[in-house]
Amino acid sequence: MSADLITPDPKPSKSRSGLIGRVKRAQEWWYREFRRIIGAWVFALVLLFIGTIMVVLVDTTDFLFSTNVFCGTVCHVMESTVYKELQESTHWTTPTGVRATCADCHVSGRLSLAMVDHFIGTGELFVWMTNDFSKPGAFEEFRPAAANRERFKMLGNNSETCAHCHVMEGIKPERIRGQNAHKDAIDRNIPCIACHFNLTHKEVEPSEAFLNAVEQYLGQGEAATEEETTPDESGEEPAAGAEEVL
Repeated sequence: MSADLITPDPKPSKSRSGLIGRVKRAQEWWYREFRRIIGAWVFALVLLFIGTIMVVLVDTTDFLFSTNVFCGTVCHVMESTVYKELQESTHWTTPTGVRATCADCHVSGRLSLAMVDHFIGTGELFVWMTNDFSKPGAFEEFRPAAANRERFKMLGNNSETCAHCHVMEGIKPERIRGQNAHKDAIDRNIPCIACHFNLTHKEVEPSEAFLNAVEQYLGQGEAATEEETTPDESGEEPAAGAEEVL
């Protein structure tokens, strides 16, 4: 066959080549965006999975560290002192069967704040590791500072942990003195700890700094001990900060 008879293929038109180019660019854009979308979803799902695991771990940690078993029995010094005192208090044995736990009084209600309390509580582990609590009375050397620290904490947060169980407006004291004191506390937003600072555990004399802070809340020129020892209608003077039936 001669070369004259071979007809070369016609070149594609400009419109056809332009269409092919647009299709290719569209395909490249789709593949690129598809990979980006899939990558973003995978990244989001991984973050969601990690976040879920972290929330479960944090919640489990809070649950375990808030139990009476952990707070009261892990360390022998706690079991023989403050936990024993709790079991002998009216916060443990109540007519209604409501029993306060260690966490009810000493751990914040919200999860994030509770973890802060647990983290701060690890400082007690350092104290335990650097001191010999097997000696009789060794814990008593640390009790005043621990009590003072907790009192200031409860004074600063308006005794919010008391509200885990108690509703201030729902408390109905039997004595006139108690009724007046609670009405005044509600009207002036006085924290529970300002008056009830020797509940549940062994009595500890309040520090001067704490009494001064209480005076600021009371807004009067008398110390908290004076307010607590005001004679009631029976003529008796209850001990300052003592746990009593109002």
